[in-house]
Order: sequence, then C-alpha cells, then structure tokens
Amino acid sequence: VVQFQIPMRTKIEQLEKSLSEVQAKIQQNDGKIRKLDDLRTEVKNLQGRLVVLTEQLPPESEVSGLLRQIQNLVNQSGLVLKLWKPDRRRTHASGLYEEIPITLTLVGGYHNTATLFDRVGKLTRIVNILNIKIGSPKIGKSGNVDVEINCTAMTFAAVEKKVEAPQTVKK
Repeated sequence: VVQFQIPMRTKIEQLEKSLSEVQAKIQQNDGKIRKLDDLRTEVKNLQGRLVVLTEQLPPESEVSGLLRQIQNLVNQSGLVLKLWKPDRRRTHASGLYEEIPITLTLVGGYHNTATLFDRVGKLTRIVNILNIKIGSPKIGKSGNVDVEINCTAMTFAAVEKKVEAPQTVKK
C-alpha cells in the first residue's frame, strides 16, 4: 500500500503546484482585463485631444489654408492686404515643429488693425503677430485716416515624421 501512495502523493503535489500557478496567472489576467476598459477610455480621450492639438499645430502640409483664413479676416476687418510674403521656414531646436514667418503689409485704420489682430488671436491655429511697425497716418482716398502696418505673422507646423510599421514576428 505504501508503494502506491508515494507516487500518487508526488503526482498530487505536482498538480496542486500547477493549479496554484494557473490560479495566480488567472488573477494576473483578471487585473489586466479590469485595466483594459480604463485604457480604452484613455486612448479615446487622447485621440480627442490629438484632434484639438492638430487644429492648433497642423502638419506642415496644411499650411496653405492659413492664407485664406488671414485674407478673410483682413477683408472682414476692413483692411487691405498689400503684401503676403512667406519667409524661410525654420525647424525649432526641439525638432518637433517648424516656425513659419510670413511678412505682412496692411493698409487701413488703426482700429481696424486692432480688430484684425484680435480675430487672428481667436483662430484655432496658433498665429503670433510680431515686429509690428505702424507708419505715419495719411488721409486715404475715402477720406479716412489710414496707416500702413508692417508685421510678421508667425505660425507653426508640426514636423511630419515618417513612422515605419513594426515588423510582426510569425510564430
């Protein structure tokens, strides 16, 4: 009788050890499953935030729409856009975005200029107005007092990095 108990006892101990390992793995995986819903929610929130941030700092290929936006704002503000000259793009030291300076020359009233700058500040896209130089006032053709404004509109574009798809390992 003793001969049969020892091998069976060893087998039972091995099975109990295996069972406890499987139960530990199940608990570990249950914890991961509980976190999965939280992670999915976080991914959804981050994707929404990415959309908002992309509007503020679009990829470099979407810069052309800014001209239309600025031209519309100039017209709405009652100014005349005499010069639109994009200067050389500069990559920021971080390498994450490019600075895109655009030289502008505007003609119109002082208050109209302030209205334009206010409207530019409300764009979803980041645009800074720098180096503002206001010329001497002159009486325009319509009898209004006009000033010539030279400034730089600095906008930014995200540098598009090409990401290679990870290679999958076949099992």
